[in-house]
Amino acid sequence: MRSFIDFPLILPTDLFYIIMLNIFQKVHKGQWLLFILPFFLFGCEKDERDGTTCAQNCIVLSGVVVDTPANKLLSDVEVGISFQYYSSFLKPSISLGKTKTDTKGKYSFRFDASKYLSREGFFIVSVKKNGYYLNAYDRDSYQSVAYYDLDELKYDTPTDERIMLFKRGEMELHLKNVKKLDLTMLAVSYGPEKSNTGFSIAPVPRDLDTIVRITIPADMESVLKWQGYNGSNPLQFDKAATVNSEKGSFTRYQLDF
Repeated sequence: MRSFIDFPLILPTDLFYIIMLNIFQKVHKGQWLLFILPFFLFGCEKDERDGTTCAQNCIVLSGVVVDTPANKLLSDVEVGISFQYYSSFLKPSISLGKTKTDTKGKYSFRFDASKYLSREGFFIVSVKKNGYYLNAYDRDSYQSVAYYDLDELKYDTPTDERIMLFKRGEMELHLKNVKKLDLTMLAVSYGPEKSNTGFSIAPVPRDLDTIVRITIPADMESVLKWQGYNGSNPLQFDKAATVNSEKGSFTRYQLDF
């Protein structure tokens, strides 16, 4: 189904504004808000679809979800797929369906791709499972795994995506400027080498002494790296260490510089 924004306007734009202005002048401001509110609500609605039944022009996205680094197949993982327009004005993302992995960690979607054009947007596959994460940011929400456009996909030909999740662990990172250095920025990165993330502090107080809690994978090694910058000069220091989340999924590390 095409939304109204996909059809050509019959009336000139100027006439539309004149009509809206006339309405505004005739109604109370409170009533005006009630008049326009449905338009905003309509623009934010998501068109929920099945995502599992398709008779023709079918795109098939499937795969498995595994626990890293054990490569254990994960069941009951929420997997969703949506279509995101490049231009989002009055064209919200469209949910094409959600499913869960079976006992063998498998998931699958089938949908009619004839309604979507690669020049208008792209498809997003997202995942969520309690106790696991894909990216340290927004760890409790759906996290995007893969992006596709129709030019990459073939009808009725499965496109497998192996999704690798990390068991969530926490590290209490104690940052302390013991040498009282004058730094314009301190950059800290952490996590497995293929999924590093991080944060920065700028400028760095000479009396910096703080604790930051960060998310790292449980039961596997992570690389912790920190770099100090001093204006336009080269790095004042560049150090790294290997940390491992303990079995209680929590660890501490003292980062002195």
